[in-house]
This record gives sequence, C-alpha cells and structure tokens, in this order.
Amino acid sequence: MIKWFEKNRIASIVIVILIAIEIFFFSSLPGVAGVGGNPWIARAYHFIVFFLFSFFVLIAIKGKKKIKASYIFAVLLISVLYALLDEFHQIFVPGRDANIVDILTDTLGIVSSLTVYSFINRKKK
Repeated sequence: MIKWFEKNRIASIVIVILIAIEIFFFSSLPGVAGVGGNPWIARAYHFIVFFLFSFFVLIAIKGKKKIKASYIFAVLLISVLYALLDEFHQIFVPGRDANIVDILTDTLGIVSSLTVYSFINRKKK
C-alpha cells in the first residue's frame, strides 16, 4: 500500500491537507483541554494524528526516490512547525491553551512515524 502512495504522490498530498484541516478543526473547538476530560485520549489523539501527518508528508516529499537525510529533516521541520502553530492557534480559542506536553506528544508521534517508515523501507529491500 505504501508503494501505491509513493507512486501517486498527489494522494499523499491530499491526505496531508485533509489531516492538517482536521487538526485545525479540532483545535478550533472551544472547551476544556482533553477529550471528555480524559487526558490520555487527548495524548493518544495527538500522537496518532501527527504520526499520520508526518508519515504522509514524508511520502509526499520522497515519492519514488530513495530516502535522504534532507527529506527526514524537511519532514521534521514541517511537522514540528505545524504542531507549534497548532498550539499557538489554541491560545486564541476560548477554553483552550497552548500545552508543551501536546507538543512533546506530537513530536513523539512524528519521530515514531519516521522510525516506522525507515524500518518498513529497509524491510522492503
């Protein structure tokens, strides 16, 4: 399935845009931090959504080419910057605030996705 996304980069780009919109939408909802008052659900959400976001950003950047350190750096930069902007945006949403733990959870999801992708990429060869 990953090969299909690598060959059809436009699909990966569309998924990245959709995930970015989804992150922005949920960050725009006023209310208390944590989904339903449960911080573990919020942590899981942050990890999973940024895992997927960075995974598809990497595929969109890399395409069918070999993976390079510059691609990894670009994905880290784009994904962490989006996580920071997401938290900054929440400062202006009633009942929400910026949270360093969210940024760390997002970053853990980003690094995990890059690790998983690298492992899968090595397995294919």
